[in-house]
Amino acid sequence: MDLVNWATDKNKEYTKENIEFTAYCRGKMQQRDIDENSVISNILSEKLSFVELQKRPFQGGIEERYQLAYRISNRYFLLVVVVYGERVLKVINVIKTSKDMEKIWRKKILK
Repeated sequence: MDLVNWATDKNKEYTKENIEFTAYCRGKMQQRDIDENSVISNILSEKLSFVELQKRPFQGGIEERYQLAYRISNRYFLLVVVVYGERVLKVINVIKTSKDMEKIWRKKILK
């Protein structure tokens, strides 16, 4: 199973009430004028385009974060960085970008 299908299935395990936003994320969303409900609806939808696994040092260990990319229009992608927990899906950051994410991911895949 590829990472996109895995993440789509994993997202279905969570409800709206099980999705938490970090304080940092809420601040950035306010600066970027991104609505919390639109982020939640994208996470719970099946519109996932790309997924990238990111391993970062966190509290003395390695944390697995997933960067989820959702196409929200012909021009824009919504990038959502999450950590999957047992009961909670923690949203760490949300970015709305007009960069051509498909080209960026193709380059990463070909490396």
